[in-house]
Amino acid sequence: MSERKETPDLLSEILGDEVAAPAASEDAATPSPAPARPKRASKPKGTLASRPRAKSQPKWEYRLVSFQEHKGWRPRFVDGVAVENWTEGPLMHEYLAKMGADGWELTSACSGEKLYGHLDKYQFYFKRSQ
Repeated sequence: MSERKETPDLLSEILGDEVAAPAASEDAATPSPAPARPKRASKPKGTLASRPRAKSQPKWEYRLVSFQEHKGWRPRFVDGVAVENWTEGPLMHEYLAKMGADGWELTSACSGEKLYGHLDKYQFYFKRSQ
């Protein structure tokens, strides 16, 4: 076997333990026992009452709006319910401004899926805290 260079036990020095004894020579038949680890003081365990409580999660309200083209893109379905007189309703950008004023936040938008009608193409997903 090749000789191994002895290195100081840095962890023992950091923790305040004495430097470990040098390793036994190769000729020794039995390995030397590992040095004992220093005991750590146990930390007092807190009770449930002393632990900080997690903040309550906000409750959210969600809305799915599907748009269909009629002289511009207009909301056709809101949460799966057909909008009455939708052909006379606001255009997409006007509807977005109205939803923002009512506290709704646009979280996602997609196109291509026909969820409720055969011509609805754009879906907008909104959320707001209750």
